[in-house]
Parts: sequence; structure tokens; C-alpha cells
Amino acid sequence: MELVEQAGPGIEEQADQIAETACELADATAGCGWSVAAADDALVAIDTLAAALAQIDPEVREVLAAVTAATATARRRLGLRVDPEADCEVSTSATVPGVPGPRTGGRPRRRGLGPGFQGIR
Repeated sequence: MELVEQAGPGIEEQADQIAETACELADATAGCGWSVAAADDALVAIDTLAAALAQIDPEVREVLAAVTAATATARRRLGLRVDPEADCEVSTSATVPGVPGPRTGGRPRRRGLGPGFQGIR
């Protein structure tokens, strides 16, 4: 798979939303502590994004293997379970060796109020 001029439906918007959310998370964590759940969720997100990007081509997959190794090291240093694949179900169409897919087990995922929620006014 190569980069294309226009991504599939919704992909560019979702990628933009992920980048914006990552910036908001970085801002929110400045000077604050991380919980075990928050650190685990952030590491799962990094692994999942690496798996998605690894589908571009084999060279990208090879480079992103370092990301998976880094998140495994971070998990060990934080005392988290190093084998996140135990909580993951990897789609056969997106299988990348050593990179887990989205988590399906473990503690329940939080559900947000949806994109564009502005709060109660």
C-alpha cells in the first residue's frame, strides 16, 4: 500500500482528530500525574496507530517495529503488562507482526459523548 492523494472516507478527519486529541492530552498532563489506566490507554493508542501506519509498506512496518519495542519497554518500566496482545484482537486484514490491534478484552472501554460535543450550555 502506498500513500494516495486522498484517503478513504473519514480517514483524514479521524487522523486530524487523533492529532488534536494527542495535543490536548499532552497539555492536560503538564505538571499532573498519570494513572495506570491512562498510561495503559495511551500506550495502546500508540501501538494501534503504529499498526495502522505499518500497513503503508514493509519499510514503514520495519521502522515502526521500534515504536512497538519502545512501548513494551515503557510498559515494563511502569509495571504494566508487557503483552498487550492478550487484550487485543488483531484483524486478519491488518495483521502486522509484533504490533497489537485494538483492545477487545480487559477493562471496559469508556464511551465518549461523540464528536463535536460542546458540553451543556
